[in-house]
Amino acid sequence: MKPDPGNQSINEIFVVRALAILAVIMVHSTSNPAAQIDGPSTSLAGYNFLNMFFKFGTPTFILLTSFILFYNYYQRPVDRGLVTRFYKRRLLYILIPYLFFSILYFELNQAVLRHGPETWSGAFYQFVGDLLTGSAHPHLYFVFISVQFYMIFPLFLKWMQKSRFTVVNALWIGLLIQWAFVFYNNMSLQYQEPASLAIWYAGYYFTGAFIGIYYHKVSDWLRVTKENFQTKRLFLWLGVWGFWLFGAGGHIYIYYLTRAYGMTFDSRIYTMFWNIHTITTAIILLQLSYWIYKHWPRPIVNTLIHLGIVSFGIYLLHPLVLHAYRMTADFNDPTSLVYHAWIAGGFLTALGLTWIIVTFVLKYMKGGWIFFGAWPKQNPFISKKDERSN
Repeated sequence: MKPDPGNQSINEIFVVRALAILAVIMVHSTSNPAAQIDGPSTSLAGYNFLNMFFKFGTPTFILLTSFILFYNYYQRPVDRGLVTRFYKRRLLYILIPYLFFSILYFELNQAVLRHGPETWSGAFYQFVGDLLTGSAHPHLYFVFISVQFYMIFPLFLKWMQKSRFTVVNALWIGLLIQWAFVFYNNMSLQYQEPASLAIWYAGYYFTGAFIGIYYHKVSDWLRVTKENFQTKRLFLWLGVWGFWLFGAGGHIYIYYLTRAYGMTFDSRIYTMFWNIHTITTAIILLQLSYWIYKHWPRPIVNTLIHLGIVSFGIYLLHPLVLHAYRMTADFNDPTSLVYHAWIAGGFLTALGLTWIIVTFVLKYMKGGWIFFGAWPKQNPFISKKDERSN
């Protein structure tokens, strides 16, 4: 299988991003009830399902990062100009927003939550440490591991360009590297925050690279059409869907046993189910995005595309909105309809308000990219005259 000779804009990616950011907000909106409800109950089962099923959000963004980079850069020579442009764009549209929100969340923890040292020098050194480890707020770890990947990307790209064996076998090589680290960390290193390291997601990065390099061929295999139901592609779909059901079901179930009954399992069991669940979900989301893009009404698809465009800004901002929302009330009865409505309101507020803010800043404020990254140069929206291909 030869790499694709060129690339075109993939508007379906924005649909995947939209679904991923919805999942991220769902996880954060249900984190409190999923962790705080004691004992087995219908409420815990429901919130545990929502909290665990939607865990695919951030891993999907991670896989998409590699996918898009390899899709855009694999056919280009790795020279000084490419490296310079690559890092300049990441500095402007990723690192600067990351710096701004690291300062914002650090100050929030200092002023509102009363966490951290009381002296200026102590606060400064703690902030530098948080900035260099993505610890100013828990959700910033995604940007931190992305920065790790950006640092090695030119070398990674060069390696993939030079080694056809690595490209063809990228799927299992990535998982081998990832799980070698999982076992090494479990048995020897004992690093307490392995999910903040890019190597923890090697399988996602290598899978994204493989899809990006062979995108048009892979997408032909993944597109669910009537014609493809009568080919051997159906067996590939059934395999992916089967692993997805196994991984998602196991992931949800073991966490319910842990939260409801206090049962614990080897950390590698949790990691295995998380890995199977989230990496297969990312692939299925690609399948789903093709179907949505082709068959859903144009206004709905364009709404999802818009959400995907602003997803990075929403990711950075939504914990602040959710924190402010939770300060408005404190319901303690997880069996009441008011409690469920309040949790649902947190999801809708975190999504809707951040969507409005990020859109306004990016479209109407000069220099809005400083806060929320870039708006795409090409128009990805579907017009009335557009033909949506299979």
